[in-house]
Amino acid sequence: MAPHRSRTLLTAATLGTAALLLAACSSSSSSSSTTSGGSSTTSSTACSPAALSGRTSPLIITFWESMPRANGQALQTLTDTFNNSQTRVHVNLVVQTSYDDTWQKYQAGLTNGELPDVVQLQDTDTQGAIDTQSIQPVQNCIDGFHYSTGDLLPRALAYWNVDKVQQAMPFAVSGPVLYFNKLAFQKAGLDPVKPPTTLADLVTAAKALKAAGQGGLGLKVDPWYFETELATANQVLVNNDNGRSARATRAVFADQTGTQIFTYLDQLVRSGAAATNSANGADAYDNLLGVGSGKYSMAIDTSAALGTVEQLLSQYPNVQLGVAPLPTVQSTPTGGVQPAGSALWISKKSSAAAQAASWEYIAFLDSTASQATWAADTGYIPLRTSAAQSPTIQSLWSTNPGYKVAYTQLTSGIESPATAGAVLGPFDDVRTAVVNAEDSMFVSGVAPATAVAQAQSSANGLITSYNQRIGS
Repeated sequence: MAPHRSRTLLTAATLGTAALLLAACSSSSSSSSTTSGGSSTTSSTACSPAALSGRTSPLIITFWESMPRANGQALQTLTDTFNNSQTRVHVNLVVQTSYDDTWQKYQAGLTNGELPDVVQLQDTDTQGAIDTQSIQPVQNCIDGFHYSTGDLLPRALAYWNVDKVQQAMPFAVSGPVLYFNKLAFQKAGLDPVKPPTTLADLVTAAKALKAAGQGGLGLKVDPWYFETELATANQVLVNNDNGRSARATRAVFADQTGTQIFTYLDQLVRSGAAATNSANGADAYDNLLGVGSGKYSMAIDTSAALGTVEQLLSQYPNVQLGVAPLPTVQSTPTGGVQPAGSALWISKKSSAAAQAASWEYIAFLDSTASQATWAADTGYIPLRTSAAQSPTIQSLWSTNPGYKVAYTQLTSGIESPATAGAVLGPFDDVRTAVVNAEDSMFVSGVAPATAVAQAQSSANGLITSYNQRIGS
C-alpha cells in the first residue's frame, strides 16, 4: 500500500501549477536504552556546553530542512542571523524538496552514513525516527544545557514528547482551520460573523450555500482532519495513550465518535453539499482554488497556507476571505486541536561538539525573537507565549485576525494524550487506510459505521505487521 502524505506545504508557486529500514545506529559519545514504547533514552554528556569549549574556529554543522520557497527563505534569513551572532557555530542549510524526500534521504543515510547533524521531520515520522535508534533525544540537551522550556506552548512540546522524553523540538507547527467566503455567506442569507462551529452546522451551512447557488464545501480527503476531530472530542487514535505511554499496538477510533465524524462527512458528500479532492497530487489545492472560482464557499485546510491563500484570493473581487476555527464533532469540545507540522531532530551519529552546536541552533530557532519573526513571515503558529505577545505578532493579529485562529485553537482545551496527537510506526499507511474507508463511503456507498470499522481493522493489521518487523 502506498503511503499517504497529507498537509502538503502550500506556496504561491505550487498553487499556480495546480491551477493557478529502519536501522539501528550507535554513537561513541552516548549510550542508549529502549523503553516499552520504543523511544531511545540516553545517558550522555555529549550535549552540553563543555563539548564546545575551547574552540578557536567555527564548527560547521549541516541542517536538512524541508521548507519550500518563501518559507525556506525565511528560514535562511534566521539561520544567517544565527551565524552572524556568534563565531563558534556555522549552520549550512541543505534544502530538500519535501518532507517525504527528507525522510527517505535520512533513512538511506542510516545505511550509507550520509546523515545531517540536524534534520526537520514531519510529525508522522516521529515513531519511525525513534525506531532508527539514531537520534539524540533533545531531552539530553535540555538537561545538559540546563535549558528551561519556559513559555513554549505545552501542546506543541507534547507531540514530540514520547515516554516522558522530549525527542525533538517543535518548530513549524500549524492546525486545520475553516476558510470561507463572507460574500457568499451574505448572498445565501447566512451570517458571516457566525461561521459553522460544529460538523452539524457545517453540513447545514454547506447545504444552504449550495441551494443558494453559492457553492458548498470543497472537501479535501485528508485523514489529518479526522485525527484532529477525534482530538477535539478527547478521543485517541491508537491505544496506550495514543502511543505515548507504550508503543501503539492497535487502533481504537471505530467508536461512537469516529462513526459520527464519518457520518457527517458522508452527509456532506451524499447530499451534494460538498465535493471531494485528494490531499495529494495535482488536485490537492482544488478546495482552495474553488473558493476563488466560486465553485465552493468553504474549505478546510492548514493554517500555514493562510498567507498564500490571502494573496491568491485577493485577486478575486467576489471573495472576502474569512478564517474560523475547525468545526468540531461536539458542540462543546471536551478535548482540543492537536499540533501538526514538523520538529527538529539531532543525529546521534554526529560528534559530541556537533550535537551541542546543533542544540544551540535549535534553541535559537525556538527563542522568542525567532518565533515571532518566523510566525510573521510564514503564517506558522508562534510557539512561545512571549512571541505571541510581541509587538510583531500583536500587530499582525490586529491587522489580520485570521492569523490568530490557529494559535487560539492550539492553546484552548485540555492537555491530554488525545490532544498531544498520535505516535505510531506505520502512520502513513494507517492514514491511507482511513482515506480508503472514506472513499468507500463517497464512491461505493458503504455505510459510515462499516467504513470506519474497516479502516480500524486495516490499521490494526498494519500496526501489528510494523511492530513485528522491528521486533517489538
